[in-house]
Amino acid sequence: MPIPAAAGVIAAVVHFFLGTPVPNWRVAIMWMLLVLLIGLLMVSTWRFWSGKEIDFSDRHPFQRIVLMGLAIYATVAFSQYVLLALAAIYTFSGIFARAAYSWQRRHRRMATPEAVVLSEPPSQPPVHQ
Repeated sequence: MPIPAAAGVIAAVVHFFLGTPVPNWRVAIMWMLLVLLIGLLMVSTWRFWSGKEIDFSDRHPFQRIVLMGLAIYATVAFSQYVLLALAAIYTFSGIFARAAYSWQRRHRRMATPEAVVLSEPPSQPPVHQ
């Protein structure tokens, strides 16, 4: 996870709770777990979406302009909830992308010819037409 995004996650959580101090030990443990997770994601080699693929050079960008306007309005009007949701979505998108990559890689490895040769033979010979 990029460092600015990690800082944004922490800032979004602080903004959501209006900057109130940690009221009890349960919340303190949740904060420690969040900071640990963010720290581990920052030093990991997992890929996170960067937004560089967005192309604003369309001939008719009206829909994108309207969506951006709505997103900016929602962020200003409901900043606590929108920023927390964006931070959570971005954080878990990297985790889910890594899990999907690992799952896909494992299934691809199982489908290699070596895996087929080492597997049990089929109970009936295949029918060729």
